[in-house]
Amino acid sequence: MFKRLIEAWRRKPILLQMCEELVQMLDDAHWMFQSVTRLLLQGDGTEPELTRLVYDRDIKINQQERHLRKQLVEHLAFLPGSDVPTCLVLMSVVKDAERIGDYCKNILEVAGWLKAPLSGDPHAETFRTLITEVAAAFAPTGECFAESDPDLGQEVLAKTRALAEQADELIDRLLEAELTCRQAVSYTLLARYLKRVSAHLANIASSTVMPLHKLDFFDEKWHTKGTQ
Repeated sequence: MFKRLIEAWRRKPILLQMCEELVQMLDDAHWMFQSVTRLLLQGDGTEPELTRLVYDRDIKINQQERHLRKQLVEHLAFLPGSDVPTCLVLMSVVKDAERIGDYCKNILEVAGWLKAPLSGDPHAETFRTLITEVAAAFAPTGECFAESDPDLGQEVLAKTRALAEQADELIDRLLEAELTCRQAVSYTLLARYLKRVSAHLANIASSTVMPLHKLDFFDEKWHTKGTQ
C-alpha cells in the first residue's frame, strides 16, 4: 500500500512537500538527540546556550507539526475523499517525529540531574553503545520513509526491536546495581527515554511495511510472544 501512497505524493506536489517536511522534522529531532546525548556523555549538564538551542529546535518541530496537520486538514477539506490514506499516514507519523523532540528534552533534564558527565560511570559504556545505535537509526528511518523502501523499513524495525530489548535488559541490570537515589532514577528514566525514541522511529518506519490500520502496532506480536 505504501508504494501506492508514495506514487500519489510524487504526482501531487503538495503531498510530496508535506512528506519532505516530515523528513525535515526528523532531521531536526536527530540534531536534538545528538546534542543532548553529547552533553550527557561529555558535559556537566549545565550549558545554558545548548539548552536554549535545543528548546528552540523543539519549538520549530512543534510548529512544523501544526503546519503539517493544518495542511492535511485543508487538503482533505478542499478535496473531500481525495488522498485519505496518504493523509492519515502523514497525520500518524508526524506525531512520532514530534514526540522524539519531547523525549530529547527529557534526556536533557537527565543530564542536568546527574550534574556530571556520564563518561566516568561504570554504566557509561553501555549507555554510550545504546545511544550510538539509536542515533544511527535516524538516517535509515528518514530514508525508508522518503523512498518508500520496505526492505530498509524492515531493517529499521529489526534494529529498533533489538534496541528495545537492550534497553529493557539494561533496566534489569540497573535494578540489581548499587546506585544512589539520583543515579537510580536518572539511569532508569534515561534507558526508558532511549527505548521510546527508538519506538517512535520504528513507528515511522512501520509505515513502509504495515497496512494503515496497523501503524504504531509493529511490535504487538513481539510483545505478546506471537499471540494474536
